[in-house]
Amino acid sequence: MWKIIDSSEIPFTPYPKGVSSIKRIVEKEKIGAQRISGFGLIQVPPAGVFGPHEHPEREEIYYVLSGSGMLIVGGEEIPAREGLALYVSGEEPHGLRNQGEEQLIVVFVTVYK
Repeated sequence: MWKIIDSSEIPFTPYPKGVSSIKRIVEKEKIGAQRISGFGLIQVPPAGVFGPHEHPEREEIYYVLSGSGMLIVGGEEIPAREGLALYVSGEEPHGLRNQGEEQLIVVFVTVYK
């Protein structure tokens, strides 16, 4: 099985935890994936937050495409910059915060354990 997805047709939508938006390009239910839960982009405006959340049943990778800010993991904040990747097992709360003057754009991938 394979599927082509035109992400230009998928809008960013507000994320309910914080001030940010998300573009869900791949969703398990929409494509029939077995382990891939999601793939897409997170957009955090200056002074915005992609609120901390957890999902113990899924692992996640963030990859910073552009901008800068903070990766929030548990009680820690790690400086985020272009090219930085973060793996999180899902049990600890994690999110993003933009303290810069440009949009923070992050790719995310979530997979079921």
